[in-house]
Amino acid sequence: MAMSDWPEDATVQRFSDATSSEGVMVFAEMVDGHLLNVGRELMGPGREMADHLGVSLSAILIHHSVGDAPQDLIALGADKVIVVEDSRLEHYTTLPYARALSDYLTNVHRPEILLMGATTTGRDLAPRVASRVDAGVTADCTKLSVGPFYHRKTKSVTTHMLEAHRPSFGESKLACIMSNPEQLWAPAMATARPGIFVAPVSDSSRTGDVEAFTPDWQDGDFSVEVMDVRRGGGERVDLGHCKIVVAGGIPCGQTGFREIHALVDALKEQGLDAEWGASRAAVDAGHAPSTRQIGQTGQSIRPPVYIAIAISGAPQHMAGMKDSERIIAVNTDESCTMLQSADAAIVGDYREVIPQLTEKVKSGFTFGL
Repeated sequence: MAMSDWPEDATVQRFSDATSSEGVMVFAEMVDGHLLNVGRELMGPGREMADHLGVSLSAILIHHSVGDAPQDLIALGADKVIVVEDSRLEHYTTLPYARALSDYLTNVHRPEILLMGATTTGRDLAPRVASRVDAGVTADCTKLSVGPFYHRKTKSVTTHMLEAHRPSFGESKLACIMSNPEQLWAPAMATARPGIFVAPVSDSSRTGDVEAFTPDWQDGDFSVEVMDVRRGGGERVDLGHCKIVVAGGIPCGQTGFREIHALVDALKEQGLDAEWGASRAAVDAGHAPSTRQIGQTGQSIRPPVYIAIAISGAPQHMAGMKDSERIIAVNTDESCTMLQSADAAIVGDYREVIPQLTEKVKSGFTFGL
């Protein structure tokens, strides 16, 4: 929206002035002493918005031992890193993490924007913190930016507001969520799934401040004690680091994804880091586990080669793989979105095409990798 888009007599206010807030903050999640990738990824849009607003970018770490994570975040664009360390914070529990983050926002510094990863922890922590500081959260965002909002009822313009874009209406539309100018809150909070954004290039020459913060712990904050942590109990596959991902749609379930498995096995025999995935429709139909789902409500990936087999290209699926370096599509419908978006398209029945492609891979064809 440009200034010409609202009346000359409209009142104009900046979001940060109206909410007594300043800056952009990223909650950088840590597990077992390691910084999660989603925290690194959020430094990208965080730095871009901070530069656009002309403010600083901070990151906050809450863990029992942060190690070199503050320096890593500074190298990724943070101007300041707030560190909350306590031996009781080794494993995430809701109350102490909510106390630490909300105490800092309430008593020390309230940023204009707070970004968090849409992880298991982030999904639990974000609404808790928002409730404590009288803010709101937009979840599972695919795009983050700042801009103005014209409120026609009051003829007022609030500038430099967070524009949080997320799929809606069954993930068929992309909605832009902004604060209500009649009831502004800060920070404007948003979460994003891992893999949606690209982590900025690390610059070890950057310098920044590291600030230690001790929350006002209350009786009951540590009333929940984690006795043991056991990870597992199901297939967990990180498709984000694969060189080739072969994904199947619901028609592939007719043969139990047999052709896809054969192609992936052939690629692995050639020494390639290959894995298979599935569309949401295929997962919902029971043809693949949810851990293999690609798309807005699954994993977001950008491999060097993405092979889409019998996938039409619904918006929620495209959101999870559209940034792949090369997209190869196989489908009987030559007008479908996936074929129209692909770098290489094969019109045909996957049951005939994929076995031929598998034989070529066995003969040494590796899609240029």
